[in-house]
Amino acid sequence: MQDLARAQVVKAECEVDVLCVSEESARTGLGTRVLWERDRGVVVARVPQMALVASNPVSAHLRRVLLDSLRNHRHDIWHFHYPFPTGEAGFLQVGRELHEAGRRGEVPGVVCSYHADFVGEAGLKRVLSVPYVRLTRRFLGAVDRIVAASPQVARFSRFLPEYKEKVRVVTYGIDATLLAADERRLQEAAALRAQLGSPLVLFVGRLVPYKGIDVLLRACALMRERGESHGGGSFRLVIVGEGPLLHRLQSLTVDLRLSSCVHFVGAVADAGLATYYQAADVLVLPSVTPNEAFGLVQLEAHACGVPVVSTNLPSGVPYANADGISGFTVPPGDPNALASALERLLGDEELRARLGCQAQARFRRDFSLESMTAGIRAVYEELLSP
Repeated sequence: MQDLARAQVVKAECEVDVLCVSEESARTGLGTRVLWERDRGVVVARVPQMALVASNPVSAHLRRVLLDSLRNHRHDIWHFHYPFPTGEAGFLQVGRELHEAGRRGEVPGVVCSYHADFVGEAGLKRVLSVPYVRLTRRFLGAVDRIVAASPQVARFSRFLPEYKEKVRVVTYGIDATLLAADERRLQEAAALRAQLGSPLVLFVGRLVPYKGIDVLLRACALMRERGESHGGGSFRLVIVGEGPLLHRLQSLTVDLRLSSCVHFVGAVADAGLATYYQAADVLVLPSVTPNEAFGLVQLEAHACGVPVVSTNLPSGVPYANADGISGFTVPPGDPNALASALERLLGDEELRARLGCQAQARFRRDFSLESMTAGIRAVYEELLSP
């Protein structure tokens, strides 16, 4: 969202205001004040957070800013990003108030970027899932256009097939500037490979259940066993990220006798992350549920010419990583299939190079920040055209 907003100002000649909930309000005593700031030409309004429910920020103040937008005729488009219950509820409340006052026509065009289905996994999320389903259907019924990041999301979503006449596909794009392979970064990547060893398999992401990192570790155990039986199979796995499963995954690494070849490096800043991508031979995204809606790390790897092994989920993941073109996709939750795909890539330098080049070319053609910005602009123009 940050990249898109900045690019819309610079590349698409839009005036952009961002309305969000302040994560800092509870600690800074923001009270009921809205904080305004400017970020590279983007106006940012932060409303105070009142509570955090099932990892979602709650604020009644968002409605107030939306009504102010209407009074001052400030916006041609309201662009919401789902799932965000505070945003959806605030929009519906404003619409209801205007309808009761006979002013429904004052609402501007409304676009929703639909990132993923809401998944009620357990506990409070499960309790809240039923009312949120009702809220979702009311919200999607009220908006004018729905943007999905892949045909798979539009097809396999629990809700979107009901609104297919409104759905437009605009793929995600990322700014690859920070990932560029300058001389200093290539030297750092070479030093990293010398320090950790090679070939180097990279995972980047939060250490949470749906990422399937336990499946990746079991696949690595199979690769090590097969390598030992054939007198080879040396590799290193670098896991970049933090999360609640860290200690459990570290224990599993010890149990599987992988401590010598698996490295947990924690969180890495964007500038440093580019070095890991440049050092890697393969990126792996072993996610096991459609909670993984797209996998932007795949685009980051492709921008660096690194092939990817990911899973064939009913989501945007296999769309971002085209099987046999930019890497390989395997069934989710299958350590043997994952191990076989990694072995095939790690054992064939020419194949890695070919897939890496194809991945980079596909990224530049279909997944650049410029292409996403142009696609969103086209949705706006379609909505506003007479």
